[in-house]
Amino acid sequence: MTPSSPAKPAAAWQRAIRDCPDLIHLAPPVVHPESRLSDVVTTFSSDLGAGVVFVTDSEDRLVGWIPERALDSGLMITTLPGELWRSVGEFDTRELLRAAHGKEQTAGELMSAAKMVTGSASLKDAVITMAGGKHRAIALVDGRQRLLGYVIMFEILAQLLKANA
Repeated sequence: MTPSSPAKPAAAWQRAIRDCPDLIHLAPPVVHPESRLSDVVTTFSSDLGAGVVFVTDSEDRLVGWIPERALDSGLMITTLPGELWRSVGEFDTRELLRAAHGKEQTAGELMSAAKMVTGSASLKDAVITMAGGKHRAIALVDGRQRLLGYVIMFEILAQLLKANA
């Protein structure tokens, strides 16, 4: 490229997430560590597209998340009679111990470490992080780990497909 020629735009997959506002979901489903199972289920139901419920502290910092699969397991153990557990799958010791709390389980007990990126992360980095962890969504946080929203892998890939068409 000569000094007088215009710069080529970055490939679509190199764009920063913050430069793709149509991909960012700004109202993520959020609970706090002390939220009960019923509140977690209600919150999850309010935004099925996320596939997770985000858990934040009192300052909106992301402390974890509850993926749909973990919530499904918890609900199965809590709601199904014990004799049906083997019919629906194997549950590990941790899941069974959590289920002992039944409907009194809290988000803090159900959550695991959340995958997250900042707005400066590229679409490529977000997809790699989600694919590596087999997650459909990833949290979008600021420099202080405050939850800003989330992005969904399918939506990123669909936009990249359109950009390459």
